[in-house]
Amino acid sequence: MANLTLMKKTWIVPLTLLLSASLSLAGCGVRIDDGSGDAVRADQTQVARQRASACQEAIGAGIEQVFAGSPDLLAFKDGFEARGKVLGPRWPSPQVKIAGKEKPENLPEPQPYRIPGNSEALMQKLVDCQVNALNDGLTLAAVARESQESSQGDKDEVAQLKQTAALAKVLVATGVAMERENKQIAAAASLTLPPANPSQLSALRYQDGKWRPDKTEENRKGKEEKTPLSDQQKKELSKGIRQLDALRYNIEKNAAQGRDSELKELVSEEITPLLRRQLQELVTQLGTDPREAVYQPFADLSGSDKQAAADGLKIASEVEMNLLTVVPDAQKALIAQTLSGLTDLRGKLGQDAGSLPGLSAKDAKVKTARVGVKP
Repeated sequence: MANLTLMKKTWIVPLTLLLSASLSLAGCGVRIDDGSGDAVRADQTQVARQRASACQEAIGAGIEQVFAGSPDLLAFKDGFEARGKVLGPRWPSPQVKIAGKEKPENLPEPQPYRIPGNSEALMQKLVDCQVNALNDGLTLAAVARESQESSQGDKDEVAQLKQTAALAKVLVATGVAMERENKQIAAAASLTLPPANPSQLSALRYQDGKWRPDKTEENRKGKEEKTPLSDQQKKELSKGIRQLDALRYNIEKNAAQGRDSELKELVSEEITPLLRRQLQELVTQLGTDPREAVYQPFADLSGSDKQAAADGLKIASEVEMNLLTVVPDAQKALIAQTLSGLTDLRGKLGQDAGSLPGLSAKDAKVKTARVGVKP
């Protein structure tokens, strides 16, 4: 099983499909490694949360500094501040007592924290953080799915697994939102986005005053076989496929019954192809086709106007998030690409997808435990 080592005091309330419950993402917990007695380890979940939080904070501060005096550009910092609140503080500097040391140490941040001071640095930070957030989210989603069966019956492992799955969803939503926002920022500032320089997500060990990649985990990468879909995962994937196809069907039917020719064109040329392309891949990964020729009206989805279509796409975005930790391969299943397309289409229909597409950050509450680690 993948190593999930979040402390019990550091927790994330798992996200539901509709996210009516509030979201809580932890600070950064670390633990003394029981093997050597002189190392502190931060797992992939902790590292991913920390660097995503640091990115949102640094970019928000960078926007304020670089675009001072430009109200339209300064407004872009709101999304980064909103995501930063959901992710929690970048590094609470936990104090630990390491074997062989007389006094406890305040652990430094795993990566240097830098606020971009000019437009070039800001553009680079935008693309790097966007790609890292998306990649980290997909990585953690795979960890969560692969670990679901082996964690059954273990209360602590189930709780840790939910933390990882919840964070995966936030990171993918962050990456999707930033992809759109980055283009908007660059266009508004008449700047060009450079190629991204992403960095691989790795668990870290703090030894001899430095954070280093965890060699134990690196050696294990690539050796684990993919876990087949469990019966529960097959059931959830089948349900998700039917939900998406029913949404497609109803959006098409409702638009066809209306008089908005522009909406009809958008549905036939963009919405339907986007969903059909992904549905075929999802069916391939499931191994059977649960789609139906005709569906009943989708609950709470009626009307032939643009608002009704946008509402349908909002529900579809939530389904995407539910499938993220269910599908065997989220990347091949086009989860991020489809969520990104749905976000753009909602924009065309006049609906703002918010700072976390597919999720609701409206009622998000952050509870961060300041973790103290004993030897």
